[in-house]
Amino acid sequence: MNSQPHAAEKRGQMALYQGLLNKGFRVITTEKHFHDHDETWIILSGSGLAYWIDHAGQRKNFALAAGDVWMIPAGYEHGSDGFPETGRNSDDFTIQVIYGTLPPGAHTPGHYYVEKEGYIPSLTLNRTPTQRYARHRCRQ
Repeated sequence: MNSQPHAAEKRGQMALYQGLLNKGFRVITTEKHFHDHDETWIILSGSGLAYWIDHAGQRKNFALAAGDVWMIPAGYEHGSDGFPETGRNSDDFTIQVIYGTLPPGAHTPGHYYVEKEGYIPSLTLNRTPTQRYARHRCRQ
């Protein structure tokens, strides 16, 4: 089964991932980068040390192990330098990644760098008025 979202569901919607937990990829280390969308790491095996740098520039470290789910907001720089003693995660540190909704104008999923791009993305909520369920609303 394909662990990537269906093509029609990649932009502007959440996606259906099939067979996602059947495989993953190993992360010994990964460089600091960001995305224009939220990203979720599902830790399938092993252990590792990751970090994020929030929109205000504050760094926070996360000890991750099999069974953990790490959700990274859009625009948070993040990466993994591994454990201080070894400079790497465990040899079996395996993750799977889920992308959040890709907003209009977003980069194609990949690693992007604030130093190169010159911006930090953040998502905002737009509330679109609707009368979809007007006749079912409770009256006060």
